[in-house]
Amino acid sequence: MRWKRCTLFLVTAMLIVMLLSYSTLSRHRYSENIDNSRIQLIRVEQRNQSSENKSRMMMSSATNQHQAKPFDHLTTNDTCKPQHQILFLKTHKTGSSTLTSILQVYGFLRNLTFVVPETAQILSRGFFKADQVRPGKYDMLVNHARYNKTEMEKVMKPNTKYITIIRDPSTQIESNFGYFFLNKVFHLENETNPFRTFVLNPLFYWKTYNRNLFRNYMRNPNLFDFGLSETDQEDILTVKQFIKRLSKDFDLVLIQEYFNESLLLLKKMFCWEMDDVIYLIKGERSNKIRYTIEPELRETIRNWSWADAMLYEHFNKTFWRKVDDYGPSFKADLQEFEFKLNKMFHNCTLPRIYDNTRERFYQRNPNGARKCSHLLRIDLDFTELIRDKQYREDKTT
Repeated sequence: MRWKRCTLFLVTAMLIVMLLSYSTLSRHRYSENIDNSRIQLIRVEQRNQSSENKSRMMMSSATNQHQAKPFDHLTTNDTCKPQHQILFLKTHKTGSSTLTSILQVYGFLRNLTFVVPETAQILSRGFFKADQVRPGKYDMLVNHARYNKTEMEKVMKPNTKYITIIRDPSTQIESNFGYFFLNKVFHLENETNPFRTFVLNPLFYWKTYNRNLFRNYMRNPNLFDFGLSETDQEDILTVKQFIKRLSKDFDLVLIQEYFNESLLLLKKMFCWEMDDVIYLIKGERSNKIRYTIEPELRETIRNWSWADAMLYEHFNKTFWRKVDDYGPSFKADLQEFEFKLNKMFHNCTLPRIYDNTRERFYQRNPNGARKCSHLLRIDLDFTELIRDKQYREDKTT
């Protein structure tokens, strides 16, 4: 009887030990899962930032997980050399000012040459012409200009890579509407939601204000920047052919809704380092000029701007194929990149945000890294800095 009791005691004790061990192991694995989830969900926290797509620039993650394939034209290896000759076709309200800043910082720190206007920061509101800038061959073109490949090739060095960025029309048009104060242009200041009023009858405002400077940013704004005429935007076959041509012209089309993922593709294609694409948001719209987009209005906007919707759908598909081709490290690289973004943001900025009723600006942390001054510099100021440097050197030679 005593032997049986001892045996029962030992068996019970062993079971208790096993259960405790399993519980401890389970808690450890659960803790690891929490930590991994915390790392996986790290995003660049823009203090007091709105929930508009601009925030998704900092928060997006790779939603498509695909099997890795060869990544021929984007593969980084020991023999690749950093790409320095870049033409960036800057579109409107697509995160393009932030991308411009990345390219300006990279080029300025390496003494690369830029195609810059004689004044301000816009190269051309119409089609770019080579005679609009000083004669020469340049490394980079990153300022606003309407696409004209033949003329642009005249000022760019050989082996230039062409890139651009686009955005979902339903949010891009709302952003344009707010940023360019079209509520005042269309005399809708007294409307509760002037953007909704516009969307419910866009053709009326399109025809009534046909001489307004920003009219073309209210319908197919991306295709307008790419150079497609208003008449050609009405013909579906012409639009399809034009999109096919753009696919051949541009080496990479970034997507605003997946800004960080886009930058990883750019980094790899250009053979750059991850620190080369670190950024702080530029051109972030003030909360005072944002409008609610009801779900039912999104489809209305896409139907109104159907040609841009077709453009977006095409390049959104090619974008995810490039993500697929990136390789198995994409997810880990994205986590590392966004961790670095988060770290740099908090190192460079203070909690206070300056809002001038059109844009929001972050204030520099005086104890931040030296690079912070460049990361916080807006494209207008950077263009002036580059212009002064290039033209000053011209005067001394």
